[in-house]
Amino acid sequence: MALHTELSIHKSAEELLGLTLLLIRNIPRDLKQLVGAKIRDEALQVLVLIGRANMSRDKRPHLNQLIESIWMINYLMRSLTDMGHITPAQHAEAMRATASISRQANAWKR
Repeated sequence: MALHTELSIHKSAEELLGLTLLLIRNIPRDLKQLVGAKIRDEALQVLVLIGRANMSRDKRPHLNQLIESIWMINYLMRSLTDMGHITPAQHAEAMRATASISRQANAWKR
């Protein structure tokens, strides 16, 4: 079993966390405290769930939760884009990262 920090999915999740931290820096304060904190927390949860899945015999529950966290990040990012707080290009970059993580998580479930 490889260390979870060496897995490709973990590296993608770290990139997503870094990206989300950069994106939420420039949103209004009231949204930063609500939406920004939720995005940050979900991105951190993705990293935790990758570690849990790697250590667990039954990876499915952790991977299912991971995919739900990715959905939450996608929904919140879409809302920020719709309100004009992040650009469509920034949203697209976040979606590439979340799509990569989702693909790897679904492949890991098989």
